[in-house]
Amino acid sequence: MAIALIQMALERSLPAEFAHIVLFYPITDTHKKLESYEIFKDGPFLKADTLNWMIDAFIPDEKDRQTAQASPLSFLSDDVLPRFPPTSLILSAVDPLLDEGLAFSRRLQKAGVDAAVIRAEGQMHAFVLLKAIRDSPTARAIMDLTTLRLRTALASPP
Repeated sequence: MAIALIQMALERSLPAEFAHIVLFYPITDTHKKLESYEIFKDGPFLKADTLNWMIDAFIPDEKDRQTAQASPLSFLSDDVLPRFPPTSLILSAVDPLLDEGLAFSRRLQKAGVDAAVIRAEGQMHAFVLLKAIRDSPTARAIMDLTTLRLRTALASPP
């Protein structure tokens, strides 16, 4: 949703300034599935069936999934990408969404966006939110880093 919000603001030339965006294990393609989707289809935690149910519930019309708002990895314009703000992408290594997160980060970097990618090895989807693991050293380090990046971006003049 954050990607779509920024995209729409940029395309419509809205008077919005984005200092930085942090994306935690984002879904960036609702119409095609990359290799990690198959590898981790049975979890842990986030399963392909659950993802498919959510996509069907929120974007029931197949043609709506083939838009930049629903699938920015495949459909976001190369004219819009370079105007994205600096971005931090936090990806779980044990997650059906890993490969699309990596692919989206490569698109941002290729477009010249200051896009930092952090792949949290051994972590599953939602690891910074789940009570049982959110206080793990990796989750704490990720939250410290993203907090620092946001504070730095917000304290810097445009």
